[in-house]
Amino acid sequence: MNKITLNHKDTPIFLKMVNAQLVNCIETLGEDYSERLRVISELRHKVVIRTLSRLKGEDAKRFAKEEFETNQQIVKLAQALLQNAKLDAVKLFRGREAVKKYK
Repeated sequence: MNKITLNHKDTPIFLKMVNAQLVNCIETLGEDYSERLRVISELRHKVVIRTLSRLKGEDAKRFAKEEFETNQQIVKLAQALLQNAKLDAVKLFRGREAVKKYK
């Protein structure tokens, strides 16, 4: 997997910390990762909205544009995780069916 980079030049420090947690969750895919991913994503959303509300004019536009691009990257990562989960479920189902044939 390529190195996941969610930060840009205007990323505030607290958002960098949340991004690091999100990247760690995606890269490790530990136990209950889907719930952790949901919680971290919700926190990230709140931090982005709060940061955006504090910015004005061109700063707000630039930050929104950069965050939109970052969000598109997160969507792609989440879709890849979903596709992998679907493939795993299909493999499990096929394996279970194969075991039934041998009984």
